[in-house]
Amino acid sequence: MIRRLVDITRWPALLILAFAGAMLVVFAFATVGLFTTTRANLRFLAEFGWRAVSEGGLWQLAGLIGLGLVALACFMAYKICESELIGRYFTWVGRDQARRK
Repeated sequence: MIRRLVDITRWPALLILAFAGAMLVVFAFATVGLFTTTRANLRFLAEFGWRAVSEGGLWQLAGLIGLGLVALACFMAYKICESELIGRYFTWVGRDQARRK
């Protein structure tokens, strides 16, 4: 059941396009300020050391790494959807050109 759901080759093109758009939106929200926040967190940990760790600096860094992984997963899902749509487009163009001959 889950395998059929994950197989996007069976999805309608508009659903794939909507899913790709949703993945880009999540990717954008996940990456906004990710680099600056991570840099500030690392600077905080380097400057204050153990005090920063006791204030939750490592938990924040772990959360930022997790957010980065979510952003990466969303970008990969977008690229998978993109390649499926491109494949369908080239198949459609090939059939259209074969009919014209």
